[in-house]
Amino acid sequence: MSKDEKQFSEYFAQSERIIVVLSLFCGFLFTSITLLLTTLQNREGILGQATILFLTLVFYFSLYTLLDNLEMAFHYIKNIPPLTLKIRPFFNLLLIFYLFGTSTIFMFLLYDLNYLAMICGVIWATLVVISVNTTGKRFYRQSVARNWKKET
Repeated sequence: MSKDEKQFSEYFAQSERIIVVLSLFCGFLFTSITLLLTTLQNREGILGQATILFLTLVFYFSLYTLLDNLEMAFHYIKNIPPLTLKIRPFFNLLLIFYLFGTSTIFMFLLYDLNYLAMICGVIWATLVVISVNTTGKRFYRQSVARNWKKET
């Protein structure tokens, strides 16, 4: 490695820790939402729905932050092997994240919490649009600049 190049192994180690913690936190929040929906006696009450809404919002923002952290590391890698990263797998990962966030809305519909499902649907749709406009476009611009598009 030349003297001009910076070693980013410390950055990637920190980024890996952040991704692991966010993944565990998202799993914990999803489990908490599911347990509240299944065991809460008065889920139609305002306090129960406010608690579920708060946990869902934290879950959505954690998913957005996790996805953004997964993509952010690619800005600091200078020479990525051509087979390591392609456009299609990253967009498949985006789709999985979006479907995972949508599953909470369907759970609310399953338990007849229609207003909560509508509110969360609007919030989730807004976050998906923001995610596509930030993370997705940033990744696509970078893939075109590095000519990864040929690989897909």
